[in-house]
Amino acid sequence: MPLEYFQYLSNPNVGLYIVATDRFILVPEGMSDSKVKFLKRCFEVEDALRIRIRGSKLLGVLSIANSNGVVLPEGCEHEARFIREQLGVEAVSLPTYIALGNRVLTNDRGAVVDLKMPESIAEAIEDVLDVEVEYSTIAGLPYVGSSAVASNKAVYAHPGIRSDELSLIEKVLKVPVHTGTVVNGLPYVKVGLVVNSRGGVVGRGTLGDELLAISQAFGFGESYE
Repeated sequence: MPLEYFQYLSNPNVGLYIVATDRFILVPEGMSDSKVKFLKRCFEVEDALRIRIRGSKLLGVLSIANSNGVVLPEGCEHEARFIREQLGVEAVSLPTYIALGNRVLTNDRGAVVDLKMPESIAEAIEDVLDVEVEYSTIAGLPYVGSSAVASNKAVYAHPGIRSDELSLIEKVLKVPVHTGTVVNGLPYVKVGLVVNSRGGVVGRGTLGDELLAISQAFGFGESYE
C-alpha cells in the first residue's frame, strides 16, 4: 500500500488519535464509517475498534499497542475489558497517569521506554506486549514514543537521534532506524505519522521530500492522494 494523506477533525496530527498494529487499529469513538473504512484499507486490517480512553479521543497519546496487546493508563479497566472482548488480545490498565504513547516506542519485537519509567510499569509492558523492554532517550529527550514511529519493518525517528540511541533501538526492535521529519519539519514524527507493516497515513502538510523519506524507510509505494 502507498502512504496516504489523512486528517481527523480537520487536524493533520493523525498520530494523536490513531493506533495501528499489524493485527488491528484503534480509532476514536465517533469516527465516521467512511474514515474507518479508509483506514482499514490503508493498514490492510480487518479489525478497527472505536473507543475513547479516559473519555478522550487522544488514543495515540494515552495508549500503546502491538499485535499482542494494548496498554492503557490508570482508571481504564472498562476500556481494557472492552478491548479484550472485542479484539481477543491482552489489554491492561496500569497504575500510572503517564501519557504512554509519548513515552514508549514499540513494535512486535521489542519496546523502548523513557528512562524515568517505573520498573513495575516497564515489566508490565513487557508482559502484555510480549517483548523485550529497554530504557533509552531519543535526541537526548524522554519522549521516545513521540520522537519515533515503529513498525515490524523499520523505525522513522527524530533527526537529532544520537548514534548510541539509534544502535540500541535497532538492537531492541530488530529493524533499521531511519531519520526525518513530518508535516513541514516537525521532528516529533509520531504526531503526524501512523504506520504498520503494510501501510500508513501521514498528516496533510507533509512535504514531498518527507513523504519520499517515509516511504523509502518503510518500503511503501509512492502514490499519494
